[in-house]
Amino acid sequence: MDQQPSKRRSLAAPLVTLLCSVVLAGGSCYALVSSFTINGRGKDDALNVFFLIVFFSNVVAAPASIVWMIARAIRNRRTENKDRQ
Repeated sequence: MDQQPSKRRSLAAPLVTLLCSVVLAGGSCYALVSSFTINGRGKDDALNVFFLIVFFSNVVAAPASIVWMIARAIRNRRTENKDRQ
């Protein structure tokens, strides 16, 4: 019986997601800190909320991409072992 080998999935997509989320989290954190006003309400309140949302969404995306990488590595290992048998 002729079986085609399973296709290995690349780790590039989760790695790019991790790198981009770290860069975007750093940039939005810097933007939030630089536009934050301590004495009263400023004109950039809506912008600060936007930077805060972007920061926290990227903080969530970073560990999610790490879990994605681990799951993909486990799946690649399993398909590799299945192909050897």
